[in-house]
Amino acid sequence: MRKTIIILALLLTAMVPAMSLADVSTWKTANQVTVAWDAVTALSDGRPLPAGDTIQYEVYSGTDTTKANPTLITTVATTQTTITFPNEGRFLVGLKSIRRDSTTAKIGESALVWSDDPVVCQNGQTFGVIYFISPGNPGGMRTQ
Repeated sequence: MRKTIIILALLLTAMVPAMSLADVSTWKTANQVTVAWDAVTALSDGRPLPAGDTIQYEVYSGTDTTKANPTLITTVATTQTTITFPNEGRFLVGLKSIRRDSTTAKIGESALVWSDDPVVCQNGQTFGVIYFISPGNPGGMRTQ
């Protein structure tokens, strides 16, 4: 019995990374997507952002379930941006907030959060983007 439980636990552990992309609620098919988020107005301990400090956002894409090699897409001061995917694939979107002081020096950053995490997605609705180039149109149509 113990051996069966151990084998089952090992199999489930091995499956977790592969299941990550499958756990996305919605896959949007497009080569371009506009992503929006709520503004960061407080520090991680809940205190308000000090006067003079500003927040920027780094936007990432990731294609692997471990998110070990994210690609920085852009840095913006707004709470919305459009991402264009130049290559085919399945992508997750990542966000990180960057705190800057009144001299614009970077003084802190948040953890990188991902679009497959229901805790950081609106109403828990996770998402990803699928981009594949369509095949060419058929030609030479004729009756037989």
